[in-house]
Amino acid sequence: MKTLFRILCFCAMTALLVINVYVELKPGMVVGIGAKLAYACAFTALWSMVCFSKPGGGSPARRHGYYLALFGYYIWMLLNLLFFDAAFGRADGVSGLNRVPFLTIRNYLRAYALGNISLKWVLINLAGNLAAFAPMGFFLPALYPKQRKFFVYVPTVTVMVALVEVLQYLTRTGSCDVDDLILNAAGAFAVWLVCLLPPFRGWVRQITPEKGRR
Repeated sequence: MKTLFRILCFCAMTALLVINVYVELKPGMVVGIGAKLAYACAFTALWSMVCFSKPGGGSPARRHGYYLALFGYYIWMLLNLLFFDAAFGRADGVSGLNRVPFLTIRNYLRAYALGNISLKWVLINLAGNLAAFAPMGFFLPALYPKQRKFFVYVPTVTVMVALVEVLQYLTRTGSCDVDDLILNAAGAFAVWLVCLLPPFRGWVRQITPEKGRR
């Protein structure tokens, strides 16, 4: 019975993933933030049932595979958000360049103070940039022990975000903005710092133990 349950969950998860990719990449289809979160929660729930409904589901290998798959799903969502998502105008062929730190942040706050834009758009553009790379602060140190070191993690995330900004500019799927880099990196670094605190530190280190500490 449990085997049948896992098979059904896996089939449902696969169907959900196919539908998710299809609606996100279909030209003219706009998927709202609420729907994106619903897809992510459903995928996580179904994948949890597949992994942990089996005896021995809490083994280190199973736990590592579980989080590795979640990381893969997060990467798909992030790439879609940054390069393909119609909800954020990625197909409009618009690009720009800002090399002045905090200029874009000030402009959003000034526009909101003057009543030119709503709080919703301020949060989407500023808090959204903080949140976009924040999961990296968990997944990278959890799955790759070397990323638990400050002088490895910070350059990794900085280069990653900078590369995204340049690619968005070159592919005309967004602007190359130093403020985006600041916010993306700050969000990722904040979560990384939280993961150093107990009890989060122990949880993170259990996912992929360092060699010699298994």
